[in-house]
Amino acid sequence: MSKKIGVVSEGVSDYYVLKHIVSRYLKEQDVYTIPLNPKQDKGKQVGFSGWQGVLNYISGMDEKNLFVEALKEECEYVVVQIDTDRCAEYGVEHQTDDLTVLWKNVYENLVNRIPADFDKSKLIFAISIDETECWLIPFIDTNKKNCENIDRCVNLVNKGIKKQDLFIDPDNKNSDGAKSAYDYILKQKKKPKEIKECSEFNYGFKKLIEQLDEISAKES
Repeated sequence: MSKKIGVVSEGVSDYYVLKHIVSRYLKEQDVYTIPLNPKQDKGKQVGFSGWQGVLNYISGMDEKNLFVEALKEECEYVVVQIDTDRCAEYGVEHQTDDLTVLWKNVYENLVNRIPADFDKSKLIFAISIDETECWLIPFIDTNKKNCENIDRCVNLVNKGIKKQDLFIDPDNKNSDGAKSAYDYILKQKKKPKEIKECSEFNYGFKKLIEQLDEISAKES
């Protein structure tokens, strides 16, 4: 029987990435994803989200909150995604000397916002260091230094897809042109083994895969 995983993300572009990673990596578990927040209409984002939207949603500040929506949609698990590039604005010091500490601090910040009556064992944390596009660099680039980069990753991604005449606008990642770019990039790595290899370059991506491995072992 198919298992449904809800996704709370900063934007629809982050959802594209997570949908591919989660559904492909857990293919044997017959998993599929749905967007909980922000909502979509024919692939277009409905309303505003960003890091503020993620925090409002998981803390129950929105009318449609994590607890109510996840139960209504009968989600087996819920992915919570947030970037770290602006983490200082939601109360976490942005330091990159030790990414394990950065991840842990953002994780604790998120957990502390989630209502106590929500089953936290059902949560999967996709903490993007510094943004989800950093995870995509190894999908199209074999240079180790580039793949480990966590600063202005959209620029590096755009260099990698320039020959395909594709472009992601850093100020409008949800445009039709950007969707084509994400689709092209994600198609480069479809197998779980390939996705896991890509995750080794970014600590946040690696931690997501570790959580998916735990689910895989539990559901097998």
